[in-house]
Amino acid sequence: MKPARLHATLTLLALVTLLGGCSRSASSPSASPQASSCNGSITLCAKRLDEVFFPATHNSMAASAEPGWHFANQRYPIARQLDDGIRGLLIDIHYGVHDQATGHVRTDLAAEGSDRNKVAQQVPPEALRVADRVAGRVGVGALAGTPGPYLCHTLCELGAEPLNRELEVLARFLREHPREVVIVIVEDYIPPATVERAFAQTGLDSYVSTLQRGRPLPTLGELIDGGHRLVVFSEASGGSPPWYMPAFSFIQDTPLGAIRPDRLSCAHFRGETDGPLLLINHWIPPFPPSATANAGIGTTPFLRGRVERCARERGAKGAIVAVDFYQRTSVIAVADELNRGASG
Repeated sequence: MKPARLHATLTLLALVTLLGGCSRSASSPSASPQASSCNGSITLCAKRLDEVFFPATHNSMAASAEPGWHFANQRYPIARQLDDGIRGLLIDIHYGVHDQATGHVRTDLAAEGSDRNKVAQQVPPEALRVADRVAGRVGVGALAGTPGPYLCHTLCELGAEPLNRELEVLARFLREHPREVVIVIVEDYIPPATVERAFAQTGLDSYVSTLQRGRPLPTLGELIDGGHRLVVFSEASGGSPPWYMPAFSFIQDTPLGAIRPDRLSCAHFRGETDGPLLLINHWIPPFPPSATANAGIGTTPFLRGRVERCARERGAKGAIVAVDFYQRTSVIAVADELNRGASG
């Protein structure tokens, strides 16, 4: 080969090699924007936990697509919610006993220090009648079996998911998505030690974060880089272990029980008024839960308008925005829009 042609050939090979290397670099995980993002956005990494909008679900475990659920607040289960973009879970944990004879879980009211009369004051008569019909008269007779923790809404007879099974779902999501931060708020009817044991058994205790009240909250980047990407609050018994934090010390929320869209208020309801995190309860609670009743308040203009108004009135830069029937709302899109606006 002549020197001139050899030189041209070598130059071409060098160029191809260079371009090929650039192409591999652009498609490699280290060069991908998602590799260094936080909850889907690079700019959110520098935002504190209280400066981020978290799309969340109310009664996250109550999913009509799962067998055994009556009067569910969501359609899809927690696994699908997380895959879709939900980053805040509001769950209830009760003691239940699996009845081998009927295949249903019965609420262990005695283990919770409750009884039928107390439950009757908490749930509509129709719910109690259905629970009685499904699994036997609630609170009557001895339960055969060992009580265990279940995700239930007031009555496990109306739907129940084993706590450990759902925690394993969350643990798997966190393993597979190492740049995501998730918040869990527990309405708890069981001792903290039982929750702590379940977290240890499922490996979730390796992800939990302990926040310091009175100090600025960590950024998403700090939580992710430190490996503590799960923030857990307890409504009733928080404080021990330290990562099982008292919800209404850190969180202040908006009122519950609005029966019409115009009754959805941004006023203070629960929690210390200087709590750094704002929880916006954004659902209409008829019984049974109604996707139709919640559809109007889930549209982008209404939902974004209320979130912006509540954040402004409460002096918040972010919020946990909890909804029913999330798949029929724009809560994920609105949180993304607000986060992008806050990051600009």
